[in-house]
Amino acid sequence: FSDKGLQLAFAHAPRLVMSGMEVPPSEGGPFLNRSKYYEYLKNKRGIDTEYTRQADRLYNIFNKFVLDYMDCYYPTAADVAADKELQAMFVQFLHQTEFAVGSKLHDLSLIKDPNIIKEFYADAMASFMWVVSAGHEQTGNIAPYVQDASFCAFKWAPGALVGSKDTALLQALLMSLTCQSMPMLMGTDWTYLFP
Repeated sequence: FSDKGLQLAFAHAPRLVMSGMEVPPSEGGPFLNRSKYYEYLKNKRGIDTEYTRQADRLYNIFNKFVLDYMDCYYPTAADVAADKELQAMFVQFLHQTEFAVGSKLHDLSLIKDPNIIKEFYADAMASFMWVVSAGHEQTGNIAPYVQDASFCAFKWAPGALVGSKDTALLQALLMSLTCQSMPMLMGTDWTYLFP
């Protein structure tokens, strides 16, 4: 590890993240809907794994839940599209997504069909749900690596090649709260939760 190596790693990190946002418009992207992204991976890149099939199933469960939830509180798609708090949340989401992965999704002010706006909101919320559940389960297995701040630290002081004691303590605390295994959702009968 060196300062130059870390700078190169962080400079290239956004291009290494694969989430659907990296797909160019010429190929139908960027994808906010993870299910459409998995379909793209299967059809365009030949990637069809048990992981992508299960991730697709889970995403679709979340998406249906969000849409059903919205239907309980908003009589029409126009009501969803007119909600100022949802608009503000989605504008912030788009801003952070563009900043984090260098992808422009859509300017909702140009979209006039409230059904499309509702779909974007549902896709965003279902994506949040997927990331904080399955996404963390997939990447949460870094706990063994971050136990040693001299090997893998979340933060380095300029010129240092290892993390500080504070960094080691903070990353241990974060890992203790976020890296626990999740309960099994697939392969068990959970239908009573989704009437």
